[in-house]
Amino acid sequence: MSRRVALRAPAKLNLALAVLGKRPDGYHDLRSVLVTLDLHDDVLVAAHRRLEARTSVDVGPDDLTARAVRALAASCGREPHAFVRVRKRIPLAAGLGGGSSDAAAVLRGCAALWRCAADLVAVAAGIGSDVPFFARGATAALVSGRGERVSPLPAPPAPLDVVVVRPTLRLATADVFAEHAADEVGAERHVDAVAEAFARGVVTAELLRVHAANDLLAAAERRCAAIASWRAAAAARGIALALTGSGPTLFAIADDRADALRMARILTRAGLRARAHRACVA
Repeated sequence: MSRRVALRAPAKLNLALAVLGKRPDGYHDLRSVLVTLDLHDDVLVAAHRRLEARTSVDVGPDDLTARAVRALAASCGREPHAFVRVRKRIPLAAGLGGGSSDAAAVLRGCAALWRCAADLVAVAAGIGSDVPFFARGATAALVSGRGERVSPLPAPPAPLDVVVVRPTLRLATADVFAEHAADEVGAERHVDAVAEAFARGVVTAELLRVHAANDLLAAAERRCAAIASWRAAAAARGIALALTGSGPTLFAIADDRADALRMARILTRAGLRARAHRACVA
């Protein structure tokens, strides 16, 4: 039996995100189409005499990887003993789901080491809102509820080419949701249109650009005024930037790889940290 497991933990993009309302537990009901991104963290999980989690950057006291070890151990009825090492590439508090993806990778790694047959998606739901999507292992999915309901969608025949603008700023998810107003809604029809396009196998760059709506955009811009400035700078150059998650990361849908590289060069010359990526990759 292997004593260590190496995994990739991909970032995600919310192609469209709707906030449906606040729940009695204080969280919000969401509806969103998520896709994986070729940007990833490297996660190593190994057998150990105790729980030890190390990350290449300071993630603060709320380490989701340690929480994942404890949650799966409780589900399996064993001690939470594992060594976890995370090499970060996905920026923190950026709307890309890096911490959640790391936690899901730890769940998979521990399940393999411990030969535990627990329902990883169910365990993931108790760790964080984006963790179930990553635990499900789909490259595209319609996610609803608090994030615990994950319906995989068929991936397009070819990966989607995108440009990701990654600011150096951090934006806490809780702060953005606290700023969100009840009347800042309307993206649900866009989410449904994107989900239907994936389900029918008719996803196009133009369709995704039309429906790249996010009900958290106004709240994120109020919390981080630079987001509006970055979007305005891009729009002046003919590029529409959408928000992923609660931000501040922005993205643009490209027609193909060459178009993504072209847009990334334009945005970089405008002073933005832009890079071409591919979405819907395993």
